[in-house]
Amino acid sequence: EQLGKALNGDCGDNAVCVDDKENVQKVLKEHQNWQRWFTVAKIKDATRMKAKTKEYAEEKSWPGSEYLGDCLRAMVVCRGGKESGDTIYQTWLQLKEAFCIKKGNGRLKNNFATAGVLKGDKHQKPPDMLMNITLNVEGCMPMPAEIQVHHEEILELKESRDHLLYEIYRAESISSLQGAGQASNNTKIIKKILEEKAKVMEKKDKVLEKKEKVMEEKDKVIEENAKVIEEKDREIEKLKQKLLDFY
Repeated sequence: EQLGKALNGDCGDNAVCVDDKENVQKVLKEHQNWQRWFTVAKIKDATRMKAKTKEYAEEKSWPGSEYLGDCLRAMVVCRGGKESGDTIYQTWLQLKEAFCIKKGNGRLKNNFATAGVLKGDKHQKPPDMLMNITLNVEGCMPMPAEIQVHHEEILELKESRDHLLYEIYRAESISSLQGAGQASNNTKIIKKILEEKAKVMEKKDKVLEKKEKVMEEKDKVIEENAKVIEEKDREIEKLKQKLLDFY
């Protein structure tokens, strides 16, 4: 509700609320002129929160739970096109005002600004905006939350098969992957990707095996040639000795 109120107004048509991300295309067909759509995710699974807490405790300080900022998550997707930059900027201004994002009360991580910039051995993340906010609801204690702002076309690439492989790589275990919701929603896709990768690796192994056999054959030829040369060197030495004896 607060997110919807923050987004509606200065950016053309009202932002479209999508209750279930799986139905986004169906919903957007009913709003052909949409400029932004948003959705609120389910609360992060306890297994994933436990894994992140452990990670923060090891990398930062114990107990680590104080660094959890995305247990409550929402995302805003801005339509691609010539006006996308303005739409993203307008979204930031609206959210900044609505949730009072400032030093000491929230944070902005603007990955659009650092796109293509590498820091040490860290890989650049896909361009987007991550905002940590404090969600205040009457009658409840303040809660940290994360709002992601995406460009429509970049998000499509981010959620492609490569991103699924990244989720597999990042997960500490199968249970944590299930906790992130990836295994239950994308098991068939992940399985297919892994099968394809396995086939590619199998083909590479066969090629390497053939190359090893070729190298072995070449080594044998080189070894045989070396023996021939060695034998000829002996014959030459014998001839030299005979000539010396003759004179």
